[in-house]
Amino acid sequence: MRKGHIKERNGQFQITLDLGTDPATKKRKRHYSTHSSRQEAEDALAYLLNPSGQQTVNDFLEEWLKLTSNNLSTNTVYVYGRYLKMLKSYLPAIDYRKIRRKQAEQIISELLRQYKPGTVAVMRRLLATAYNRAIAWEETDFNPFKGVRIKSEHVERDVWTPEQVAAFLSAAKERQGNPSYYVAYMIALYTGMRKSEILGLRWKNVDLEEGSIAVKEAIHNDYDKGGKFVSGTKTRASRRNIAMPCELIAVLKAHRERLGKEAEYVIVTNKLTPINQRNLTKAMYEIIRKVGLPPIRFHDFRHTHASILLANGVNVKVIQERLGHSRISTTLDTYSHVFPSQQREAADLFDRLINNPE
Repeated sequence: MRKGHIKERNGQFQITLDLGTDPATKKRKRHYSTHSSRQEAEDALAYLLNPSGQQTVNDFLEEWLKLTSNNLSTNTVYVYGRYLKMLKSYLPAIDYRKIRRKQAEQIISELLRQYKPGTVAVMRRLLATAYNRAIAWEETDFNPFKGVRIKSEHVERDVWTPEQVAAFLSAAKERQGNPSYYVAYMIALYTGMRKSEILGLRWKNVDLEEGSIAVKEAIHNDYDKGGKFVSGTKTRASRRNIAMPCELIAVLKAHRERLGKEAEYVIVTNKLTPINQRNLTKAMYEIIRKVGLPPIRFHDFRHTHASILLANGVNVKVIQERLGHSRISTTLDTYSHVFPSQQREAADLFDRLINNPE
């Protein structure tokens, strides 16, 4: 029979659980865990001593993801799984229905010491969504993570000017080796597509006559298994058609002719297989250093595309459609830094309309 006790130490409550003797080593096995309150420690010890009929928070989340996965894309299931792994050591070993609001806030506080607010906000949203599902299952009537506040962080978007974009693409075009790299960078900067969407782009979804790209798939790296997998787009809104500038159409026509009809994907290795994401990023940084440009991430190509269009008066609804944002508020929040440059123009226009209507 398992035995355990709780000991207070420096304001924390430590559980020591006797698991008996290891038959191989003949040594005593013990489980240790530390909790911020005596009640939490008592609940955890009660679960460890008699787990039947109960389910830890981690076990519940694992079951929730398994039951929900049929309604999610492959990539969403993969991303959720990675977040749940990050959460695992922060969640107490007690029945998930016994978590109260105070404990939920303590968990979020611990996470904020380790991760950025944006990352923790996603984790909190995941936990709240899972608990909402438990309420729908009629297993609990309380969501401890609903309404837990996380102070938002202001993120400065690093973007390039049109001149810097031109300098980068000129250097990328001259780079020796696989020309698919240059084409990938051009697609990113000229359309605002995500890296995974560019790597998952097939020729059958590129209309060179109409000059449009149908975004339908994405290729992601599976960092846990060391491979790749193809999934649908990030959201329903991400499944979209994007009009291409003439320069990009010309580059893609030449690229298609160079690759031949055997190529299924647009961005490929010399063996016509999809390029590794990390190799694409590594080559990008090499070009940036060579040209002496301000360093930005590959995802910032997307921000650069949107920022240049917004700064030059393109309607924000058009930007939303090109980027595949589900809500226009996402576009407005993400690129609010662009709008101050238009404040003077707006003020002068209003002045002219009121005082000089002719």
